Amino acid sequence: MIHSDTGHARRSIRARGALLLAATACLCAVWFAGPWGPAALAAGEETALTAESAAALVQGRLSEVEEVRGLAFKRPVPVEVIDDDRAREHLIQRLESFQSREELQALQRAYKLLGLLPQEADILQSFLDALREQAGGFYDPPSGSFYLLDDLPEILGPTIVVHELTHALEDQHFDLDGRLRGALRDDDRLFALGAVHEGSASLLMFVSMSRQVLQGELDPLAMQAYAQSEAAKVESLAAMPPVLLRQLMGPYVLGASFLLEGDFFAIMGGGYPREKVDRAYAAGPLSSEQILHPEKYWSEADRDDPRPVRLDDAGRKLGRRWRRVSEGTLGEVNLGVMVGAPTPADLASLSIYDGSSWTNVAAEGWDGDRWELWARGEDAVVILGTVWDSPADAEEFASALPRREELHWKLSGDRVAVTAGPVPRKAGAALLDRILDAGTKPAE
Repeated sequence: MIHSDTGHARRSIRARGALLLAATACLCAVWFAGPWGPAALAAGEETALTAESAAALVQGRLSEVEEVRGLAFKRPVPVEVIDDDRAREHLIQRLESFQSREELQALQRAYKLLGLLPQEADILQSFLDALREQAGGFYDPPSGSFYLLDDLPEILGPTIVVHELTHALEDQHFDLDGRLRGALRDDDRLFALGAVHEGSASLLMFVSMSRQVLQGELDPLAMQAYAQSEAAKVESLAAMPPVLLRQLMGPYVLGASFLLEGDFFAIMGGGYPREKVDRAYAAGPLSSEQILHPEKYWSEADRDDPRPVRLDDAGRKLGRRWRRVSEGTLGEVNLGVMVGAPTPADLASLSIYDGSSWTNVAAEGWDGDRWELWARGEDAVVILGTVWDSPADAEEFASALPRREELHWKLSGDRVAVTAGPVPRKAGAALLDRILDAGTKPAE
């Protein structure tokens, strides 16, 4: 029914939108992120999902996805119904196609030395444990196929189908895996690219859900009740180490906020931000800093691309028989964990969409970093070079670093060098100086 009082109608839509977002925020809390990432949703009561009903779900949303996104499917998207065991197997294979077990173990070792993970944490097992508590569906770029879990709750069917069909459509036009593989040596850029992929799919999903609510096809109270019934599973994810929770959830919720420049209600009045998404695909963000602070990407005046950081052969200062076994970039989203930045604990709150609730003053002002893991036998050391927007930003970061044994740092202008691990005594000061010296040179 069209109401003659447009102000009332607008308030009504916003009220429904707030309720919808609150309900969806609970569901967003159990989505997977990362380059292998199936977008999974908390499982409810088992449903008799069949190949025929799955195909009908997909067919029923194809035209909507094309219309909202402004793109046409180039080819059909096959759909298959699978069980939890096959989903788990797929996750492992997908992860290993981007990162071997050895590389994952090296990353885990580096994170523990830096204090980003507790000593007992296991990254792969954490992902698998989270998957075991979830069910939903995922799109697989290598095969171009779409999979739904056989126990997908009926209320989530249209929602997850729209999300994953968006991935399928954009993959056919932009080659999602190709974009990710082009940034494998830059973890922070991977996060930013994933945020565009997942933010786009999340926003199109919001548009679809809004339409379903306004057309009476979806009861937001029922969705909210469902999300509340799954609160225990959301809480189990909230208990994950913050650095992993950020990597799991960040691309979804922060990606959506990035594409809307922080104005979430804009999607209620203006619909899907097609031009912004197209721009982000054409020349996308380069860092998690730009995702956390959208103005640092969208504003020409405030645009802040990261400075490349080099470490050269700084690790050689450790001595003979030390070898580099891993390297990467942490970015503001991960460095923030080192200096006490908050990770939203209330995953049902709309504040999870606000980048400011994921960072702090000690992490802001990031301008680039590079870390390397060096090992000799059972010993391992992480060397980390960081650059900041100003000497004041560098000092804030250094001052907030934890004071603990085997974590050392040195500040010089807008740079901070960090070592974590049992650095040989004779190499300590020389190593920090070498990191600082390497970081002053232009990257190749």
